[in-house]
Amino acid sequence: MFRYSDLLNEVQTFCQHGIETGVVGESELKQTIPYVFVGKKNGNYMIVQGAMHAREHLTALLVVCLAKHLVKNSHLPLDGGIYFVPMTNPDGVRLCQEGVGFIRDKERKSNLLTINKSSDFSLWKANADGVDINVNFDARWGEGVQNGYFKSSQNYVGKAPFSAAESRVLAEFTERIKPLVTLSYHLKGEQIYWEFGQQGHRRFRDKRYADAIAKYTGYTLVGGEGSVGGYKDWCVQKLKIPAYTVEVGNDSYPHPFPYEQFTAILQQNLDLPRKLLNTVARDVKGLKDLGIEDVFQ
Repeated sequence: MFRYSDLLNEVQTFCQHGIETGVVGESELKQTIPYVFVGKKNGNYMIVQGAMHAREHLTALLVVCLAKHLVKNSHLPLDGGIYFVPMTNPDGVRLCQEGVGFIRDKERKSNLLTINKSSDFSLWKANADGVDINVNFDARWGEGVQNGYFKSSQNYVGKAPFSAAESRVLAEFTERIKPLVTLSYHLKGEQIYWEFGQQGHRRFRDKRYADAIAKYTGYTLVGGEGSVGGYKDWCVQKLKIPAYTVEVGNDSYPHPFPYEQFTAILQQNLDLPRKLLNTVARDVKGLKDLGIEDVFQ
């Protein structure tokens, strides 16, 4: 099992080897949300994030290993840099793995136990405030088919868009970085979500990249009807960039997802971030060479 403490150790190791590390921001419980940057600072950036849903902590290990792959294979061409954010929801991951024992606030502990109706949080998806981060972004917020309006282990949209510390700092970080593309890892289903109302050139562009992701991973493209308020949705709507949610792991396995399947998942995605960024960066450069500066409109 990949824990928050394991992530902090991995980040320290990256730093010791001269790889840039930093912090996206802090969680509701004031835990840092680290990032690892691999590549060069030329304006062509990508964000790869995982473990937005607590029980999907295997994706944090996946994002760390994707960063390691690029570090170990620095000879491979990379036209830009990738910000790897392995664990967007550290509070939720700890809650999922450790229960409420690590939380000092007695009232919060009591509330969480009441919400969960059990001391077993292994299937918990939300943050430490009972907000599902991936429905808390300002992209048709609160309009989803499965949205909930009370604190819960999953689907609660929060009091307002970006009411959760984790969604707020990730959005601020994304606006600061100005990525060309984002990639979010979730569990499970071996599916790729890419749509959020794109039209015209943007729809053709985003679908083309989605097809390439599907070909590389062997996963299936699916529609996102009824699903709103996610990070991918916000990136598409607000930033007008291609953004993808990739659900790794075969759906035949139950949650908590078995780590024994990790090697296969890693192999299916091993070089995807590099290939995707290179492709998007090449296309952006081609449009700029044609004098089309505002390429995402």
